[in-house]
Parts: sequence; C-alpha cells; structure tokens
Amino acid sequence: MCDPVSLTVTGVVLAAAAGGVTAYGQYQSGKAQSKYYNYLAEQNEIEAQAAEKTAEQQSTIAQNEAAQKAKELKGDVSRVKGAQKAAMAAMGIYGVTADDILTDTTNRAKLDAANIRYNADVASWAANKEASEKAWALRNQAKLYRFSGKNAKTAAKLNVVNTLLGTASSIALTGALSGFGGGKPAIAGQGGYGLDTPPGVRDMGTWSKWTPQKLY
Repeated sequence: MCDPVSLTVTGVVLAAAAGGVTAYGQYQSGKAQSKYYNYLAEQNEIEAQAAEKTAEQQSTIAQNEAAQKAKELKGDVSRVKGAQKAAMAAMGIYGVTADDILTDTTNRAKLDAANIRYNADVASWAANKEASEKAWALRNQAKLYRFSGKNAKTAAKLNVVNTLLGTASSIALTGALSGFGGGKPAIAGQGGYGLDTPPGVRDMGTWSKWTPQKLY
C-alpha cells in the first residue's frame, strides 16, 4: 500500500506532466495556425501579382490588336483612295471636287484610326482597373491574414503561460493540502498539524499520543 507522501509526489508529477503536455499542445496549435494564416497571405499575394500580370498582358494584346487594325486601315485607305482617283479620272472629275473627295476619305480614315486607339485604351484601362481593385483587395486580405497569424501566436503564448501558471498553482495547492514540501501530514502516529488537527493538539505531542480524555 502506497504511503500518502508517495501518492502526493505521484500526483504532483502527473499534474506537472499534464500541464506541460497541454502547454506544448497549445504552443504547437498556435504555431500551426500562424503558419496557415501566413500561407493564406502568401497565396493572396501570388494571386494579386497574377491579376496584375494578366491585366498587363490583356492591355498589351489590346494595344497590339489596335496597332494591327490601324495598319490594316491605312492599307485599306490607300487602296480606296487609289480606286477613287481612277474612278474620278475616268469620269473626268478633277480639281477641287476630286481633292475634296479624297480629303473626306482621309478624314474618315483618321476617325476610324482614332476610334481603334480609343477602344484599345478603354480595354487597357478596364483590365488594369479591375486588376488593381482585385490586387488591392487581395493584399488587404493578406494583411488581415498576417495579423491573424500574429494574434494566433500571441494567444498561444498567453495560453501556455496561463496553463503553466495554473499547473503550478494546482501543484502548490496539492502540496499544501497534503502537507508535502512544507508542514507534516496529519496522520495518526506521524505527528504534524494537518487541516483536520483538533484545536490544542499543537502543544500535545504526536497525534498517536492524543486521546479525547486528555482534553477534559
């Protein structure tokens, strides 16, 4: 049969071990949460960069298409003006009238070219604006994730401290209640002054020598 002191020591050791395991688990949990939030933040950063890269590519494509259309328009205008000159010469149209017709064709072509450039610029602006707003939202979310990661670490540290303090308090209380580490256990034949020691026993020697008759 185990003596009370051995049981007390065992209880204290088990309490300390349990507290340590709990504290370690809290620390690891906070560390894992922090890593997870940092991972999410990194993914948001990557997605933001991808959105900006995509917008840049879309803008480049729009501008290249516009340049190609403008080139094709220029060639079409040259062919149209050549046809107009030939037709007017065949009909005997010369002078101011012929020049006006050709000028009108040139002006219309310039308007078409301007419209092509405008549409390309609008497409570029829209792509960049959408990407900018998306990237801004993603990076803001990334900041929140990193903040949450820091909070998770801080909370884990606080939980570890509270657990260890709670364990220490529990151990101290167990020792105090049992008489371990300070006073003596209030057990018959062993002396000491436990919580259940009757009044007056302190001056009467060991518990085994005390009898109710001696108090009267």
